[in-house]
Amino acid sequence: MSLLHDASHAWRALRRAPGFSLSVVVTLTVGLGAATATFAVVNGVLIRPLPYGNPDRLVSASFDIPSLSFSHAGQTPATYRAFKQFAHTIDDIALYRDGTQNVTDPAGLADPERMSVGWMTANAIPLLDVAPILGRSFGADEDAPKGPAAVIISEGLWRSRFGANRNVIGTTLMISGRPTRVIGVMPAAFRFPSASTQLWLPLQLDPNALYPGGFNYDAVARLRPGVSIDAARREFAAVLPRAPELSPNMAPGVSLRTVLDQAKPIPRLVPMRDDVVGDVARSLWMVAATAGLLFLVTCANVASLLLVRADGRQHELSLRAVLGASRSRVLAHFFTESALLAAVSMLAGLGVASVGVHALVSAGPSQLPRLAEVRVDAAAVAFAAVAGVLAALACGAIPAVRFLRADPAAGLREGGGRWGTASDHRQRARATLVAAQVAFALVVLAVSALLLRSVERLRAVRPGFDANGVATLWLSLPAERYATDTAVVQFYARLMRQVSALPGVTAAGLASHIPLTSHGTDVDPVFVEGAETIDQKIPPLELYVTADSGYFRAMGIPIVAGRGFAPFERQRPDEALISRETARVLFHDSTGRAAVGKRFRELPGGAWRTVVGVVGDVRDTSLAVPPMRMVYYPEAANGDTVDDQLARTVALVARTTGDVAATTRAMQRLVHDADATLPTFDVRSMQDAVAGSIARLTFTMIVLSVAAAATLLLSVVGLYGVIAYIVTLRTRELGVRIALGAEPRDVAMMVTRQGVALCATGMVAGLALVAVAGRFVRAFLFEVAPSDPLALGAAAALLTTCALLASWIPARRAARVNPVEALRAE
Repeated sequence: MSLLHDASHAWRALRRAPGFSLSVVVTLTVGLGAATATFAVVNGVLIRPLPYGNPDRLVSASFDIPSLSFSHAGQTPATYRAFKQFAHTIDDIALYRDGTQNVTDPAGLADPERMSVGWMTANAIPLLDVAPILGRSFGADEDAPKGPAAVIISEGLWRSRFGANRNVIGTTLMISGRPTRVIGVMPAAFRFPSASTQLWLPLQLDPNALYPGGFNYDAVARLRPGVSIDAARREFAAVLPRAPELSPNMAPGVSLRTVLDQAKPIPRLVPMRDDVVGDVARSLWMVAATAGLLFLVTCANVASLLLVRADGRQHELSLRAVLGASRSRVLAHFFTESALLAAVSMLAGLGVASVGVHALVSAGPSQLPRLAEVRVDAAAVAFAAVAGVLAALACGAIPAVRFLRADPAAGLREGGGRWGTASDHRQRARATLVAAQVAFALVVLAVSALLLRSVERLRAVRPGFDANGVATLWLSLPAERYATDTAVVQFYARLMRQVSALPGVTAAGLASHIPLTSHGTDVDPVFVEGAETIDQKIPPLELYVTADSGYFRAMGIPIVAGRGFAPFERQRPDEALISRETARVLFHDSTGRAAVGKRFRELPGGAWRTVVGVVGDVRDTSLAVPPMRMVYYPEAANGDTVDDQLARTVALVARTTGDVAATTRAMQRLVHDADATLPTFDVRSMQDAVAGSIARLTFTMIVLSVAAAATLLLSVVGLYGVIAYIVTLRTRELGVRIALGAEPRDVAMMVTRQGVALCATGMVAGLALVAVAGRFVRAFLFEVAPSDPLALGAAAALLTTCALLASWIPARRAARVNPVEALRAE
């Protein structure tokens, strides 16, 4: 009954002060909503276990190869079989890789699509311990070379394409022109290898292959119960030298033993969740820290409001104490009011968090892992409840402590004036809260300014190509329909003539890989004629790209030495172009002239290629990293058998003086007219590609900027409240000053100086916090130091300007005090 009575009394008291109650609820809602939304994202991406059986025992297995400056290298079929056969610290290990494939409906009832595909060994799904909701996983026969064509589809695809028909098992999809039988449906929670995967196909490795290939496959292993990652890593290192026993050759002229001896790969085992999340954890923890600062500013602001309210109720509370109310009852009243305000704010904050999470998921960059798993769930609700309780306790404690230290009788003697405590003590508490808010606001503003400067620097980087007016789209020719190199080249030659003839198009080309995208990435060594052999040293790795003659003009990549490729009809398969950086490293000539005419090959026993030209460097993987060394092959037919160097999946690139979107649509129509079964995919302009390359940093900057704006607003409101309250307390003093001849302007300046002094105190503390935070944000910055004077100066100037405004408004009111009215009021 006592609790209900306290709650009822507190509710009536809050209803009698609607302005105060609304201010507290709105402020707490902002802080709790931001904190809960951030927790939902951090929990969904970093904390919540992966949706597999016993996920804590799953590890990603790869290699670091320091000698080649190569990290996260995949498994070879030989190393995979060695670990599977000889490693006893794991229950099993599976290989997988991801990509995309053309999918068509045999009945022609659906448009062709390019779908995300995961290839895996048959043991992958049992290893992950997730059962299909319909059908079964792959069998050994389907995973064997040239085994039956089988596919497992996602629940999302099952519902969207097949209407959730439970008779889907046994139906057929045309995947890259091959009839493929549906054997199972995986649940929506199975997002492997990525959230976008819609189809799973068997990897079909050949254990008897003479040349099984290089470090091209991702791997996941399940540790035995009780085995640590370090123990498994040591065993993998001990087992690795046995891989050549199972497959002695990696490629023609390249033995696995030589590669292991020269490259010295180091087994790398990490928890699968860490591998999935990657380096996004740093960004999310920084956002979480920002939300934490915003929450602290919120609590400080609310505590300041509660102090003002408590000061205004001194007479009432003193009277209750003198009439016999115990201090515990008065304290219960304080905390009950705070709890009610926090409860209402928590409910409203959950609504704000739901909207915020939806916006984050919708606007978040596609590279953000596990984004589809982010939601306001029971854990987020529990977090909001705990945060609300902590806010209630923290905010209610300050006026409660003030009451405990006060003399109740003094409040009656002074007519509600002071609780026996000097007014400057009360002002000092509120000033401390405001200074803390200013300090936290400066930290968030400074970090946001630093990220903004980094984004500006990245946008100013010259990537080595001209993205303006460039349209791109991708397509892939299936081997079932285009069986020979000649057929592929003829299709592309005809299509490129049509694209080049489009209105406004000044240049058009194609390539197996374009900058700032992941499609077609192929990294291999270059064996230069006359250089060291593989037995002596593995040469540096280069990025290989297949392109036609028009690609470099369309992308605005200059030819700095020699010449480019000839048109399709006259291209020679034994020619190559290299980038300026490749010429510098391999031939010690940054001009490229010394490289022209030199020969190299991709394998020790492979065909020789002659360098006919050198092109400008391109920033390929990111604007923030130096240009990669690159080798370009011509899209040239080499007989009528499928050659490994011929690209079947390519990007069409067109430079236009007209509208890029209109040119893109015209290119899509040409592809459809040439072959209606070919879907186009990843359709976008190069400007969008450049923007996408910094999307994660831009997204983080935007989130922090929103938090900075909210923090700044709350800090300014807190500063305004304190200065306004000081003016109210000093009304009589200000009136006397003006009556004695003080100029209103001087009075206004005196009050403004108090606000500026508070702001300055907070900024000194804030600069110290910024120095600490700089160590953590350094990894996010590009060509900007954590102590960048422009960023810090802009943040401090903005905060000072807002503080001056917040101080000037009550100062102006102070200057207008009527001395007669002020003295009469006293």
